Amino acid sequence: MSVMNPGLEQIYRELENDFSWLVHKWHEFNELYARGQERIDLLNSVASNFFYFLNKLLFEDAMLHLCRLTDPPRSCGRDTLSVMRLAEEVTDPTLKVAVQNNAEHARKTCEFARDWRNQVIAHTDLESLRTGQAVVLPQVKAPQVEDAIKSVGDVLAAIETHYKLPHSVSMRDPWGAKALIGYLAHSKKLREQELAGWKQAVRSAERSSSGQAG
Repeated sequence: MSVMNPGLEQIYRELENDFSWLVHKWHEFNELYARGQERIDLLNSVASNFFYFLNKLLFEDAMLHLCRLTDPPRSCGRDTLSVMRLAEEVTDPTLKVAVQNNAEHARKTCEFARDWRNQVIAHTDLESLRTGQAVVLPQVKAPQVEDAIKSVGDVLAAIETHYKLPHSVSMRDPWGAKALIGYLAHSKKLREQELAGWKQAVRSAERSSSGQAG
């Protein structure tokens, strides 16, 4: 079984960790905003403004993260952590071609994120500002982000398959958004029961007062 050279192993491990962080954050985004209207209604009923801001921040963070992982291997004279530099460390000719092709595919798949970064997130493009983002930039759907994340993962998967490494598995965070949703749902239920109790008490008091007046 072939063994990775130290340079390749280091950059692969660094990319694997960074990619896992992206996947983890996107899982949290989905747990909050991709579980149907009932979930959205819960968030809106608790803190609509806060969860709107959080939605925007998590989305923009995902766009930036996809860009970082597929940007050129060097920027302003400094090396960057990007799948585009992975092939430089590969010595096996067949694997090098596979990694290069997968990385180029990932770069193209993430172009929508780069448009958002360049025109909205990292810079304020005047055309986007004055004309409106919906006109200048295409709307990004969750499946598009999922495809982009998968394309980055495919670059690392080529390395894992070649060296017979276990494929990365992202576990759901039991102390993340899912736990928060559980507490919010429980608190909302208790609050509704409390309000129902107060309303019942008011109605009882009104009936009692009406009976005494008669």
